[in-house]
Amino acid sequence: MNAPLPFVPPGRTLTGGELQELAAAVAGAEGLWTDLLEHRTDGRGYAELFLDEHLGVWVLEWMADDHDTGYHDHDRSAGAVHVARGAIRHEHLRLGERPVGTRVPAGEGFCFDETFIHRMRREPEAGPTVTIHAYSPPLERTGQYGEAEDGLLHRVPTSSEEHLSPKGRQGTPSTFSDGDAEAEAEVGVEADERESGGPGS
Repeated sequence: MNAPLPFVPPGRTLTGGELQELAAAVAGAEGLWTDLLEHRTDGRGYAELFLDEHLGVWVLEWMADDHDTGYHDHDRSAGAVHVARGAIRHEHLRLGERPVGTRVPAGEGFCFDETFIHRMRREPEAGPTVTIHAYSPPLERTGQYGEAEDGLLHRVPTSSEEHLSPKGRQGTPSTFSDGDAEAEAEVGVEADERESGGPGS
C-alpha cells in the first residue's frame, strides 16, 4: 500500500450507498493507487486495494475506447463504481428496446445491488480513465451475457478472477444512431473476437 486507507474496515456487509461513499473516498486518495496503474492498452489494468471477508476494493484503468466489460451481473455482491479520471459509458440492458446509456465523468459514480445487470466501457475519446470499484461481500463470481450463435441471450458464469469482456453479441450500444445496423453488426463481430481471460470487472 502506498497510502493509508481512507476508511475503517467495516467488519460487516455494506449497502450500495455505503459502498458508493467508500469508492469516492478511495478515488480521492490518489496516493493509494496512482503508482499501481499499468498504462496498458491491450486490456484494462487493475489492482486490488483491499480485501477481507466483507469488502473488496479495486482500481481499474481504461486506456482504449474498446475496453468493455460486456453485460454482466455480480452474482451475490452489491457494488459501487466511482470515476476518478476520464469517463465511462454505463449501459443498462432493456428487452426489446435500445439500451439506456449514461456518460459518467470523473467525480461521479453509481451503486447497485446483487440483481443488477449492466455494461461499462470507456466513453469514446474520453482519454485515460480510472475507476474505483467496491464490492460487498467481495466479488467471487459474475455472470456475463451475450447473444450466442443460436440467436438467444445466454449467461456465462465466470470467476471474479476472469477479465470481463463481451461474450457474444451485445446489441446496439447506446451511443449509436438509430438504424446503424452495419455498426451494430461490426460491434458484434469485434466482441466475439475480443474474448480473453484475466481479472477485472
